[in-house]
Amino acid sequence: MESLATAILGQTGPMLAYAEGLLKDVTPETFARKPMGKDGAIDTNHPAFVFGHLATYPAKICQLAGIENAGIEAPAGYTELFDAGKDCQDDTDGTIYPPMGEITAAFFDSYKAAIDKIGGLRNDHLAAGHGMDSEFGEKFGSRAAIVGFMLGAHPFMHIGQISAWRRCMGLGPVF
Repeated sequence: MESLATAILGQTGPMLAYAEGLLKDVTPETFARKPMGKDGAIDTNHPAFVFGHLATYPAKICQLAGIENAGIEAPAGYTELFDAGKDCQDDTDGTIYPPMGEITAAFFDSYKAAIDKIGGLRNDHLAAGHGMDSEFGEKFGSRAAIVGFMLGAHPFMHIGQISAWRRCMGLGPVF
């Protein structure tokens, strides 16, 4: 029988591969730019914001999984720039967001580290409650349910925004 950890992590390989693919032809100069439409900048999230936002989650995911998150925390200042509810800014002069390489490394490194930690968890550990006392947390009855969402649907939802951004920027589809 497949373990809960294996079932949860089955979606992370495709998610990371898709995220990597979406970076094709994205340059450091366009990474934090909003596309321009006939009436000015299109209000959509650019890759810098999406990857930065997602980089703030792996430590939280480990916490929800009931495991140590040391070494997975997002770089200093990321919460202030990328936390849920923050607005994505068009970084016209490159002074708002960190460089492309820093943001993408924070995303990929932290997700891979969290995935490695979660991969070793036992079924009974993942089947336990996550302790998140909120309306959001109530939607997920166990660590497995919330960690599965946070490692699958949540990043896929956000990196899908980059697919639309690519089209607006004239880069075309990844696949």
